[in-house]
Amino acid sequence: MKKNIAIILLLISNLFFAQIKNSTKMNSEFVVLHSNEIDKSKLKNFELVDFGMMRSQSAPIGDFLSRMWGNFGKPEDILYEGFNYYIKDKKYDITFIVYFGAGGPAYAANKNDFQKVKLLIKDFENLLDNSKLVDCEIEVETDYGIYLCGAKNGVPYDTQK
Repeated sequence: MKKNIAIILLLISNLFFAQIKNSTKMNSEFVVLHSNEIDKSKLKNFELVDFGMMRSQSAPIGDFLSRMWGNFGKPEDILYEGFNYYIKDKKYDITFIVYFGAGGPAYAANKNDFQKVKLLIKDFENLLDNSKLVDCEIEVETDYGIYLCGAKNGVPYDTQK
């Protein structure tokens, strides 16, 4: 009987914390910027701030792409081994880059904004955690050939072409 009560309490607490996580409101307002809205001269001061979370070991590019695409549309910049988005936090007026490269998902920003962006990354990762996978696909060139990366019917994929 005690074992059953413990299991029931564990299930209830898991449901409670899952609801809290899913109902957490974003503290930030993220929007995508297009390349014509970016002062390219300022990008030379951008450096890696932190790496993003890998959500799928079998299709890391497709999973990340699908979550980003669902929130911000198709990436304007498709790069060697990945893609990037210029993101602006409207609330704090800070621009940073969200990208997928050889090292996986990552964030870059102006050196002067590192501490603020580190805090924004938590909100951004929460946004991605709570994003559904949308159907999408891009071609990504890598050292191992060209890959089709995306998601179909909620399933991410990275498939060699």
